[in-house]
Amino acid sequence: MTAIFNGIATAAESIFPLLPSFGDLVNWFFGLTITVGVIYWLWYDAKVKRGGDNYMAKKG
Repeated sequence: MTAIFNGIATAAESIFPLLPSFGDLVNWFFGLTITVGVIYWLWYDAKVKRGGDNYMAKKG
């Protein structure tokens, strides 16, 4: 039983050095997603104010 837990611990320790780079990728992904969303939101608002079709406000 001790060998199983030692094996799990060894596997976890081998993964820990990869986590900082994975965390950076997640931060970049969320930052990029938020940036694209804000740019689309501002573009859509400007388009609707110029008289464009507000398809988000239509009810099914």
